[in-house]
Amino acid sequence: MSEKKRGLKRHSADEQKQYEREARLQYGPGTVNESIERWNSYSDAEQEAIIAEGNQIYVDLAEAMEAGKEVGDRQIVDTLDRWQNHLRRFYEPNLDMLRGLGQMYNSDPRFIANFQEIHSDLPAYLERVIDHYVDVLETAELERMLAEDEELERRRQNLSR
Repeated sequence: MSEKKRGLKRHSADEQKQYEREARLQYGPGTVNESIERWNSYSDAEQEAIIAEGNQIYVDLAEAMEAGKEVGDRQIVDTLDRWQNHLRRFYEPNLDMLRGLGQMYNSDPRFIANFQEIHSDLPAYLERVIDHYVDVLETAELERMLAEDEELERRRQNLSR
């Protein structure tokens, strides 16, 4: 990469507590408590590997951005699939959470500062590619639900004959 550092910094204990408070307000205590429990269940070595994995995902996205990769590009989709799976190390993210993270990465000054440590343009890029990624996931989910509804209706019609 031509710009900046190659990873995010770890939060101080005070910063982490503040993030937890804010997350409880936004997502509810259940998700946050689950995340804390999962994190605390990992060994120090596992935690370091998880942090490195997350850093690599954001570095990979920054490198894709520098290479001119845009929404829908297979490399971006694959990397965002890795990102979503990485989040599962902490909690099961729903589509609203994924979209909210993308927006927060480009609106919360703390996230902006952290991601700008990797690349100055990364926060806006993350929001754009994550938003598109979630749109595609939402569309696929709606299509799946509609297909289920159509199948149920077809079965009902067959039974009533």
